[in-house]
Amino acid sequence: MVKRKITVTVDAGILEQAQSLGVQNLSAVVDEALEIHIERLARQAALRELLDSWERETGPVPESEQAAARAAFDELDGLTDGRQTA
Repeated sequence: MVKRKITVTVDAGILEQAQSLGVQNLSAVVDEALEIHIERLARQAALRELLDSWERETGPVPESEQAAARAAFDELDGLTDGRQTA
């Protein structure tokens, strides 16, 4: 894969934590994190397209169903721990 050199700015605390954990190739870490983020964005876009097509066919999805689906996908993406909060 062709690589391209760019300049990025990262939070100092995150950089210090990475270094304290022994990260030696920061470029590889940034590359992997960006790849994961882009894959998540692509999944979200595909899901949005699918949901939009279903909504055109069947009508609006109730807010309660949207919230439940949002929570389920956040959990799958590791954005929550699966526990509901009040």
